[in-house]
Amino acid sequence: IALAEEQHFQDVFREFAATRDQCGEPNDGLTYDKFVAKLRKNKEQLVQKYACKTVRFQVYVKEGKAALKATPVKD
Repeated sequence: IALAEEQHFQDVFREFAATRDQCGEPNDGLTYDKFVAKLRKNKEQLVQKYACKTVRFQVYVKEGKAALKATPVKD
């Protein structure tokens, strides 16, 4: 499970960085370690709040900027 989660975080990071590029946002200061630390923190909060097993993150564009959507996963 940890390996699958790590792969998911890597995929989301790459997609987030690419989306920021497409939106003309700077990627300086965006590091994988900081990004994943934030994802893990959000995941922990959502797992407690929704009593779910894990959380999946999706990248989308909101008001011309890259953003993340978190979806609780029950199964």
